[in-house]
Amino acid sequence: MRILLIGCGRTGRVIAEGLLKLKLGIGEILLYSRTPKDAKLLASDLKSSKLKVIEKLKKLPKLDYVIIALSAVSDEARNESMLKRSDTYQVRQDELKFNIGALTDLISYLKSVPKTTTIIVVTNPVDELTNFLRITLNHPKILGFGPELDAARYSKALGKQVFCIGVHGRAVPLISAKSEKKYRDLLKKIDKELLSRIRKHGIPYKIAGKLFSRFFRKLNSKKVETIYASYYLSKEFAGVKDTSISLPFKAKKGEIIGVEGLKLNKIEQKMFLKLAVGLRKSVNHILATHKKLASYK
Repeated sequence: MRILLIGCGRTGRVIAEGLLKLKLGIGEILLYSRTPKDAKLLASDLKSSKLKVIEKLKKLPKLDYVIIALSAVSDEARNESMLKRSDTYQVRQDELKFNIGALTDLISYLKSVPKTTTIIVVTNPVDELTNFLRITLNHPKILGFGPELDAARYSKALGKQVFCIGVHGRAVPLISAKSEKKYRDLLKKIDKELLSRIRKHGIPYKIAGKLFSRFFRKLNSKKVETIYASYYLSKEFAGVKDTSISLPFKAKKGEIIGVEGLKLNKIEQKMFLKLAVGLRKSVNHILATHKKLASYK
């Protein structure tokens, strides 16, 4: 297996560390950063013969995965956002104006990536950027990592495994509650605790790294596993179609098989549909802005 990791900051670091520990036959991990010294430092720190630094993106043969973990947000801008915003979803949305430019710079290279290569988006906001790349690149195998974190947080808070659906940061847990207020109160409670911890201790990169390793291992398992991903719905689910959105999917040997068998009540379906409509509007705005900016070049 051959992987290209784009972005060698704190998120890229924990992803690389996790990949090196997996027994999946990973032969080579190519490290690329817009700041070459970050890639070189990461390779030096991890001291693995599987790591190779590349300073320019070019057509690379036999790539199984491209993992995009870059962030163009400065620590100062992120800290300002975390102090100003009332929830982590808004913090991720604040990252969009920084990260969309960095992703746009990758478009010409990513268009050369074979359609057989899977592109995994880790950069926030995940659902918006997964859709942006899928549409812009017309690439069939793009999925976003992030909802795995939502599922872990809900499951920990409720003391049991819980499926959740919708956009990363505002996912709806499938708990068959009797009122929409119950869902909103639960999300607010979990997110408030998360934001408080981040303000006090910083972003929990190591936890995210462990969850990514689990996600990647399950995605490439020889047996059918359930993973959380933002992925394209070619068939209608709960009134939503033709959109990449966060859901639990069945996967095997690197391929998405389909949506996990789920039962939604009317409240959950209504909330999911509302999230999907909002996501489409956001993606359409991003695409229109990107087209306008591209016309100026």
